[in-house]
Amino acid sequence: MSYVAPITDYSSVGMSFAPPSVIGLAPDAQSLLDELVSAWNQKRWRNSLRSAYVDGKQRLAHAGFSIPPSMRDLEEVVGWPAKAVAAHAERCMFDGFVSAETSDDPFELSSILDLNRFDIELPQAIRSSMIHSVAFVSVTPGDESSGEPPVIVMPHSAQWSAAIWDFRRRVLKGALVISSIDDYGFPTMLTLFTPFETVTCIKGGSWFVQDTVAHQLGHVPVAALPYRPEIDRPFGRSVVSRPVMSITDDAVRTVLRTEASAEFYSAPQLMLLGADASSFQDDNGKPIPAWEMVIGRINAISKDEDGDTPTVQQISQQSVQPHIEQMRELASRFAGETNVPVSSLGVVTDNPSSAEAMHAAEKDLVIDCAAANRVYGSALKRVAQDVVMIRDGVALADVPQLQKLSVRWRNPAMPSVLDAGDAMLKIVQAIPWIANTTVALEEIGFTDEQIDRLLSQKRRSEATSTLDMLLNGGAHDDTGTGGYPQQSPTTGGDAGATGDAATVGEHRQSQS
Repeated sequence: MSYVAPITDYSSVGMSFAPPSVIGLAPDAQSLLDELVSAWNQKRWRNSLRSAYVDGKQRLAHAGFSIPPSMRDLEEVVGWPAKAVAAHAERCMFDGFVSAETSDDPFELSSILDLNRFDIELPQAIRSSMIHSVAFVSVTPGDESSGEPPVIVMPHSAQWSAAIWDFRRRVLKGALVISSIDDYGFPTMLTLFTPFETVTCIKGGSWFVQDTVAHQLGHVPVAALPYRPEIDRPFGRSVVSRPVMSITDDAVRTVLRTEASAEFYSAPQLMLLGADASSFQDDNGKPIPAWEMVIGRINAISKDEDGDTPTVQQISQQSVQPHIEQMRELASRFAGETNVPVSSLGVVTDNPSSAEAMHAAEKDLVIDCAAANRVYGSALKRVAQDVVMIRDGVALADVPQLQKLSVRWRNPAMPSVLDAGDAMLKIVQAIPWIANTTVALEEIGFTDEQIDRLLSQKRRSEATSTLDMLLNGGAHDDTGTGGYPQQSPTTGGDAGATGDAATVGEHRQSQS
């Protein structure tokens, strides 16, 4: 019987998984699977390490010689890595797909995205990509008979997925997703994505192909969401970089030193001059614990054998201020590395920052997030195109409008409604016709739901006003014009259609 406890936190699994030989898998697919499993094993440890820093579970390797042995097992956590990831991810706010040639809901994507909880899971994928440098989103047909959406859009963490980049075609060569594991962290089901098919493999007595689904996309139905990709690193870099991890370790050491200093500060050091050994013994001749000497309410010391009274001197305690100053310095280094404002790291200044100073401190962070949105937008555009092609059974070349699809993001600067309104007012004054578009409402900061409600209420209000005008005009109009404003007849010549009711009538009689 095995007494190994089942794994509940899969982010900390540190095992190695050898590429399996799958029965029924084609040789080229088996070769691709071997390459993907090797890539997953290679990146597994670093991904787990970064997750540990974000979760605050990474133990300090070297506590430092100034930490007493009795305090080296004290667990202290600095949450700066999680703060850096959240500061970036929360400013990358997806606001839907748009197209210049279709309606506000191009290709009716909203219903499928809602069924896939896209508004909830996409932010999780973005956060995961910033932790591990990349996340993946797969698009596969769903089984509607079992209650699945027509198309399944599923995000995947790099903890349990891998991909190979084709540098020449600038697309994925293949992708792997660990779909299921046992209680001890070993894969029992995996999904292999190729440019022509999706293969599901499971483990029984041995590994074998459970299902194969062909597709006509012509590319791997998986999109990569990299953060800060580079030519040599197409899957990007993590927010939790090596400098970030090093600074975090230094901050944890500083917190430990502060705790050690606080312990000594709480227990002042005393020096007894001229005391004999009996001063440190109880009535039974046993040594008095040092802690009782510190917390005792009444302490008495007898004279020595010469009749002299011992003197007590207190050694001045060290200040924790140097440790606080070091934390400020580490926070400044961390802010410089991640572009997160120092004020967001818990460093409080005596003088509150002005609005201009806060905006300047967030400028680099906003630039980072705007650049990330451009990269994420390209991947999400591919996801939307795959959804439409799988749902409708069409090719990308058959739907030219699909190629013009684009992604809309909220402003990463997150301006207030007043600031955005003032900016849009100046734009409308320069370009008046923009006021009649929904783009103006989007730039002010209204969401799609708010814009739909505003336009719906506007239409109802206009319909009510028109009905009131017709009813009120008809009740007081004796000429039969229905309350519409009358225009003056044209000057010169016969009265035309622009004349009033009487003139038009006379013109008709003269013609008869």
